[in-house]
Amino acid sequence: MINSDSKLSWATSKTIGGISEIAVLAPIKTGRPQGEHRTHEERLAEAIQNLADRHQKGLPTELGRIPSIHFGRMIIIRPEQYLLYSDVQGVSYHERPESAAKKIPQQINDYIEVLTKDDYVEPPKKEDRPKLRSFLLTLVEFDGELKAYIRDVAEFLARDFDLIFENCEDYPSTRDFEKFWLWIKRYQINTNLFYAPYSDVSTVRIKQLQEFKRRFDLLVAQVHSKNGQRERSVEELFEQFVRDNQQRARDFPSPSGIFQTDKS
Repeated sequence: MINSDSKLSWATSKTIGGISEIAVLAPIKTGRPQGEHRTHEERLAEAIQNLADRHQKGLPTELGRIPSIHFGRMIIIRPEQYLLYSDVQGVSYHERPESAAKKIPQQINDYIEVLTKDDYVEPPKKEDRPKLRSFLLTLVEFDGELKAYIRDVAEFLARDFDLIFENCEDYPSTRDFEKFWLWIKRYQINTNLFYAPYSDVSTVRIKQLQEFKRRFDLLVAQVHSKNGQRERSVEELFEQFVRDNQQRARDFPSPSGIFQTDKS
């Protein structure tokens, strides 16, 4: 249960110019979802990889519904990563020959895979195993104010967002916004450095400039035609260029706002 006590010392987002950031570090559930062979961590990793694959291929993703996002990252942090050079009882370490004092943990899972025949190794007793968790670190930079961004997530991502984060502890779903907001604040962590060298350039401005460059290149190609001949004057071409660049961003970046322009 998330405590809604107003005296809690919440982490705060940083804002530079018109861009804000949020960092959320949430513990991943242990064990397996009911009726599945995958653990919650495996299920989460597959969902994130599916998003990453589609984005790399240039295919639409759910995140495209929030047009104010500049950058977003999701990172699964495992115990063998954050326990590097530690000394925790019950954890198996790889010894480094060049420095026995520095230990690297072996892979740590919240379950033990049962092997058969000659491959079977007697697992450590449950009481001897430390309770270690993997975490999901989510980092996002976006235009505007944090709560407005979170409302957009709850409204436009909803179930798609839930399918990822329901693998984390205490996650309440996006259906009840106040509970969802408290969950975000509960696991938000402070960012020590937020570097935003282009903080005065919104995502809509980036899209406008991108489209302007595309149209300008088209104008140059028409002015400097390959055969050296032009059917229209430079003045006429320029006037058409100006008309084409009367772009509009409807209701952007407010909720449901979109950026659209004629790409003819």
